[in-house]
Amino acid sequence: MSGYRFCRTDDIPALVDAYNDCWLPHFAPQAPLTVDAFKREVREIHLWASSCMLATEDDRSIGVLLGAKRDDANLVRAIALRPGHERRGHGRHLLDSLRRKVAILGPRRLLVEVPAEWGGVRRFFERCGFHAEARYVDFAHAAPRRAPVAPAALVSAITLEELREAGAFDPPPGLPWERSPQTLVNRSRQIEGLAVASDVRIEAYLLHRRVGAGNELLAVGGPRAELLHLLLAGLYERTSGPITFPKVSERETAHAALRDLGFESVREHVGYAAELSES
Repeated sequence: MSGYRFCRTDDIPALVDAYNDCWLPHFAPQAPLTVDAFKREVREIHLWASSCMLATEDDRSIGVLLGAKRDDANLVRAIALRPGHERRGHGRHLLDSLRRKVAILGPRRLLVEVPAEWGGVRRFFERCGFHAEARYVDFAHAAPRRAPVAPAALVSAITLEELREAGAFDPPPGLPWERSPQTLVNRSRQIEGLAVASDVRIEAYLLHRRVGAGNELLAVGGPRAELLHLLLAGLYERTSGPITFPKVSERETAHAALRDLGFESVREHVGYAAELSES
């Protein structure tokens, strides 16, 4: 007989095991989740055990839902079933349970971000009442054989806190959860930045963090493409390896402008939302 329950903090090891047993067989190759990585996501993206669920059968996990929660919305971080237990209603039961909890306790907004090519997963969420409201594109920029040179006098290091204090950090709404302003603040110790400033204000900036042998862009600001080119040149002067820019919305940076700067689109994602009522 199947059972479903929301979790507590002491369930984190069980959630990690269930994720590895249920998610990885479908979506490998990915690194297995660890307890330390789960706790890091608690701090950084607000992945709360109380928003997570386990489905069990004969004391064995057969399904898992990982959920994050903030003041304005909830996120389905992952939902998956152990191979052999699909198409039996378990996934729908997990998601409906979270929907009912969110409708009562709030906030009554539920989000999920799905790679565009995962047609079956997208249809599942659409059947569960989610509607597409955003599209994101992963971009990559291979390090040029000879990086452009940025005049040192024009590009300077800056921190996220300095940008916020100057009133220059004002990202648009609708960013992906992992690059939202709150996530960036939570990850501020990992983040480095570069800026172009005039006598009166910061004209453009980029924020990045080191990932493996390269860098991941987290935010860019400034309306002029040539200034972003200058900042990229400054980044290549200071670091090596490729640059990635995940889940970019047209609302923050024009995709055509990124392609003009040498970025290539790698993958598309669809952002879904469900607005819930208590009744």
